[in-house]
Amino acid sequence: MIRTFIAVNIPKSYLQPIAGLLDELKATGAAVRWVKPESMHITLKFLGNIDERLVKDLGDKIAESTRDMTPIELRAKGCGAFPSIKNPRVVWLGISGNVDLLGKLQAKLEKSLIPLGFAPEKRPFRAHLTLGRLKGSRGKSKLISALRDKSNFVLDPFEVKEVVVYRSDLKPTGAVYTAIRKVTFAPD
Repeated sequence: MIRTFIAVNIPKSYLQPIAGLLDELKATGAAVRWVKPESMHITLKFLGNIDERLVKDLGDKIAESTRDMTPIELRAKGCGAFPSIKNPRVVWLGISGNVDLLGKLQAKLEKSLIPLGFAPEKRPFRAHLTLGRLKGSRGKSKLISALRDKSNFVLDPFEVKEVVVYRSDLKPTGAVYTAIRKVTFAPD
């Protein structure tokens, strides 16, 4: 069994500005387990533990779902938290641009994976990059203030042209993600 999820990647040009943003948020001293910029992605579907033999079928379903897709233009924009900025548990960097098209892709994937035994997600899809998860209340008010200050944070647009199935190995130092299947839906 392997722990897996389906995602789209962010460009390497995002790593340095996101690292800078994280440094500013870390300076609040908030009790947060921060995500490394190089591990960030936009999750389309968390699959959990699956039989490794399903990877080929997953790739086929992704290819079906992306058959008529054109590149999706997105950009990182704004900071916030789930379930709300007043009660943060997950700190995120927002995604804007053609999020409707990304949402349609995500919905197609949800539907196409039902025959493989994956129940559809009950929560509505909200495209975002997870920056960190709160571990306690230390520094929470400073963090909330910093997130509000960063509501106008914005990065250059990028194009999504592929969907990736990742293996997630949990380590004491954090999760390690390995791409095990890539499906390109737009020519370079």
